[in-house]
Amino acid sequence: MATAAPVSVDPRVEADVARGRGRVLVELRIPGGVRPEGELSAERVAAQRQAVASAQDAVLARLRGTDATLVRRFESTPVLALDIGPSGLAQLRAMGDLVARVAADSAVPPAGGSTPRR
Repeated sequence: MATAAPVSVDPRVEADVARGRGRVLVELRIPGGVRPEGELSAERVAAQRQAVASAQDAVLARLRGTDATLVRRFESTPVLALDIGPSGLAQLRAMGDLVARVAADSAVPPAGGSTPRR
């Protein structure tokens, strides 16, 4: 049996989870990779979206029984937004066959530091 690739975990995720919980973006491994939908036929777009959904389903199934909760699924991007604690992070680390990276999900202020006028 082949060894799963290591999962890259953002140090900010480690720090957040050490304090209790953290919001994360989980980047999934899709066999054959993912191409921009504009480069694909309608048939290939549907197949790629199904591959993304299948990978998301597999990750969520393995997270059952942990402290992870789903925040958002993305239809065309191989990413899941989750809220996790220690058991969720431990399980994600063990999913190198499905998970490439776990990054902190943080709000980014608008460029220029100002908000639009109304």
